[in-house]
Amino acid sequence: MKSILSTFFLAFFCLFTAQAQFVIEMNDGSTLNHEGNVTFSKNGSEDAWSIGDTYSSETDIKDILSISIAEPAMAPAKIGDYYYSDGTWSDGGLISIDDHGLNAVWADEKPAPLAGKTVVGIVFQTNASRIAETENTNGFVNGYVVAVKNAHGTQKNTTWWTTDYNFNALSGTKLASSWYANVKGYENTMKVQDKYSTRMYMVPAFDWTLNDFPLDAPETSSGWFLPSTGQVWDMIANLCGHEAANVLKGWQTKGYDATYYCAENVSYNVIDMFNATMEKIADEDKEVLVINDANHPFTSLWTSNPYDSESACIFNIGINGLVECMAEWFDGDCFARPVLAF
Repeated sequence: MKSILSTFFLAFFCLFTAQAQFVIEMNDGSTLNHEGNVTFSKNGSEDAWSIGDTYSSETDIKDILSISIAEPAMAPAKIGDYYYSDGTWSDGGLISIDDHGLNAVWADEKPAPLAGKTVVGIVFQTNASRIAETENTNGFVNGYVVAVKNAHGTQKNTTWWTTDYNFNALSGTKLASSWYANVKGYENTMKVQDKYSTRMYMVPAFDWTLNDFPLDAPETSSGWFLPSTGQVWDMIANLCGHEAANVLKGWQTKGYDATYYCAENVSYNVIDMFNATMEKIADEDKEVLVINDANHPFTSLWTSNPYDSESACIFNIGINGLVECMAEWFDGDCFARPVLAF
């Protein structure tokens, strides 16, 4: 005679459609995944039942601890989504966006992060053509995330790029088209780490990013790294409004020095646009972008690309609408905003 337990399971599963997905937890702690209708089979004349079209001792009813409906798969990541410490993400309010960050449409009311989860970053790029080859090879094909905090020491929120005035781990990047094309922040950061190894204190922007950053990167990610020129480019284009995106699009193919000719003002506060992506995150869990100082009403963001033998490439975005490609001396103070691939 069929057991009470098997009767319960049979009644329970008949309520679900063929598309349901279930997680079966066994008494020994192992789990099995099952998709579709759940059927039960009897072991001949014996009073033993299991899940499946034919009886199997591996899924005998008496060995099952619990059966639950599997959590639905996450929707593909979108620009602006919250990215959590467990490697998952949730809606950040983006409704639609065109290539290059143009014509972004956002929900009137930004969704809040999911309760009980820790936001470590905001998704800023999901376009497959803008994901570096190394990331694709390593399986990080969903896109890039910018951290909700800066990488810095205890004395100030900015940092130097390097104290080594003979820095030669990376080649300089000058042309606007080269700035845009370079999405190799991870490779840049790893080359610097390999070069300086036990002397990472000489490259503090990289050191704070790799070794002392307070936000834990999920195991399913690349880990934090200092973004390249092209990655900060995409960050501004996709998170800082249509006008900024349109300005940057116009520079993508320019064959001249970015620091001489790539500076324009849009009609709004670009820093506020970036910070709006984090507005639903508690103040203690984020660091918003701020201006450098009263005489420099913009945020200066380090990239992982040197400009020449004594300076590195930075982006300036300002409260007065400034969007600018610039270079800063190696020992200048700028903000390091780590990113990761996932």
